[in-house]
Amino acid sequence: MTRMNIEGVVLFSVTPVAADGSIDYTRWKKHLDDALTAGIHSVTLFGSTGANGYFTEAEKMKALEEVATHLGGRVPVMTGIGAMTTAESVRLAKHAADHGADAVLVVPLNYWKPTEREIITHYETVAAASDLPLWLYNNPPLAGIDLTPALVKTLSSIPTLVGMKDSSGDLSRAFMVPKITGGKVQVGIGQDTLILEPALAIVPAWFTGLANICPAECVAFWNAAKAGDVAAAYATAARLFPLSEIGGRYGIIRVAHEGLALMGKSAGYPRPPLLPLEAAAAAEVKAALDALAA
Repeated sequence: MTRMNIEGVVLFSVTPVAADGSIDYTRWKKHLDDALTAGIHSVTLFGSTGANGYFTEAEKMKALEEVATHLGGRVPVMTGIGAMTTAESVRLAKHAADHGADAVLVVPLNYWKPTEREIITHYETVAAASDLPLWLYNNPPLAGIDLTPALVKTLSSIPTLVGMKDSSGDLSRAFMVPKITGGKVQVGIGQDTLILEPALAIVPAWFTGLANICPAECVAFWNAAKAGDVAAAYATAARLFPLSEIGGRYGIIRVAHEGLALMGKSAGYPRPPLLPLEAAAAAEVKAALDALAA
């Protein structure tokens, strides 16, 4: 099977939810079509903005089948297979390999914080379950685990490991990790506020929840950065900053869902215990969206 590389602006897609709490595939497919029309380069299902951890194993499997079939190879598809148990991640990895995924994204979900040996064993076991390219997902604020450069260097012996989405906020990792892994493990931008410096460097991807509500602007930023047009990239990053800053304060999953609702493109709201934004926060999102559109 020919697989495409995860690259460019990677939509960290919301997972639209119907009134009865089920996944709303009609809205999801329209949402993805709109993102592709805006120029999005790749799509990720069940990242943090997609509420990984709030859907069952069976739901995540069906979702990949539905979305991969709908996209039909128009863009690369990555699916998040982070789970509380190694066994579930293994099952999801095997399923992803057979149902249209181009890569898998693995965040270490946990209650009992794993030791370094347990983290390494987990990733080795999940990677061995399929031949799909594997991306680490380092999100210390949410996962409570930091995949440090030293640990990533150890993990780089995994044959299928190709990259890491890094949301640590430490920009040096975009340069350090490729250096100490001999170029094997590339680092993609994993948050939405500190984007200019790594985008201007040779990073393969920007994984962004912002692209749910302003995909064209995200693509314009990326294209300017990759063309070496620093002034244009800076200007677009500055325009995006108010929304990204709000996403950082309230959680990009809440801001993305609220933004879509304000734009008349509702994807429902995340499953409880997550709740819609309160009125004052929603007003901030609206003001930022209005400013971006002005």
